[in-house]
Amino acid sequence: MKRFVRPSGFGSPAESYAENDIDWNTVVLPKPNAMFVFPITGSKFEEYSIISKDLAIVDRSLVPGKGDLVVLVLDGDFGIKKYTGAEREIVGVVSRLVRLFNN
Repeated sequence: MKRFVRPSGFGSPAESYAENDIDWNTVVLPKPNAMFVFPITGSKFEEYSIISKDLAIVDRSLVPGKGDLVVLVLDGDFGIKKYTGAEREIVGVVSRLVRLFNN
């Protein structure tokens, strides 16, 4: 005798995504020739909700707009700052931020 299993309740909300693999290379670094990873050390960027051990993904191909976070050279060192239009020596625009937990 054949048994039939009748599903009950609600299906998994992730069920429709089971077939869709995420290619993390295209999500994090879609333009690898124009992008680089800027590891954050210390607490000097907390005003932008960026904490130590975060990874800022910087895109050199983007033109910064007012309010964008940019990586620039400050007194011979790299820094992150909101772009106002007056900054010089801009390295690139922060386009993504990766936060690693339990690292």
